[in-house]
Amino acid sequence: MHQAGTPGGNGPAAPAPAAGRRASGGPGALGGAGGPGRLGVPTADPGTGAAGGPAARHRLNLIELISADAVASDYAGQPPDPRASSRRQRVLVGAIALGVIGFVLALGFSARVLNAPAVDGQRAALIARIDQARTEQAGLDTEVGDLRAEVEQARASELERALGGAAVAREVAALEVMAGYTAVTGPGAVVTLTDAATEEQASEEDADLTKVLDSDVQRAVNGLWAAGAEAIAVNGQRLSTRSAIRSAAGAILVNYRPLSPPYRVEAIGPPGLAAVFERGADAAELRDVSQQFGIGFATEQAESLRLPASTSPLPEYATVIGPVEGGAP
Repeated sequence: MHQAGTPGGNGPAAPAPAAGRRASGGPGALGGAGGPGRLGVPTADPGTGAAGGPAARHRLNLIELISADAVASDYAGQPPDPRASSRRQRVLVGAIALGVIGFVLALGFSARVLNAPAVDGQRAALIARIDQARTEQAGLDTEVGDLRAEVEQARASELERALGGAAVAREVAALEVMAGYTAVTGPGAVVTLTDAATEEQASEEDADLTKVLDSDVQRAVNGLWAAGAEAIAVNGQRLSTRSAIRSAAGAILVNYRPLSPPYRVEAIGPPGLAAVFERGADAAELRDVSQQFGIGFATEQAESLRLPASTSPLPEYATVIGPVEGGAP
């Protein structure tokens, strides 16, 4: 009797391996039925084809946990990126700066809006005070002129009664004309100086170059004296022996009075005074200034001019340093 499953036996043959599955135990097998293979990878269940049992799933979860912990520990040990911290600091500083600037601008704007009525009121009050002071000054100038006229009349009356008073009166009158302390009339010349037109975008330095300077007025006055003028006034301010032409805070002062353009220099003198002035060196210099900087410069002959007396204080002390023409030595 032969054993079943042996070659050559007559009994039933042993069942062949199921299709799609390899026999376990061979050197090349990945794993036996229901157990791990050589690489530790779970194999399919022979009955269901599913993955290995709970032990295999536990091993997979453990591997994932170990890998995740290793990666997390690598990153946890790294120091923070200084560039990210620097960026955050810059953003914070910029936000604070913008907030401060906005607060300051808002505060300034609100203060300006709130103070605007008060500032306008103060400006209007200051302008009113300036106008009032100018009106009072004009009244005082008129009073000074009237008082001087009374003094001259009283002096003339006294000199008429004195011995030789007529000659002294003529001498005093001539000296007053020369000194500028009496009003005069007569023919003469008029020199007009005006500022040049400037653009709104011009700088302050360029604007100053196109304005009439005190030196320009001085040059016109000196040229008229040299041409033979006997009396000169600038914008109604009579020049005397104590007059000064200067500038302060951008304004031209004559007898310490601020003047506004145009500047009208009037001179009483011999006929042809304007023509003689035009041929002089000072007029030539003013023409060059006019061509270079655009300042207005014009000269005209006048048939009749009236120049007021100077309002400058009279000298308190004087000494005769030589003989007076037409008078006593």
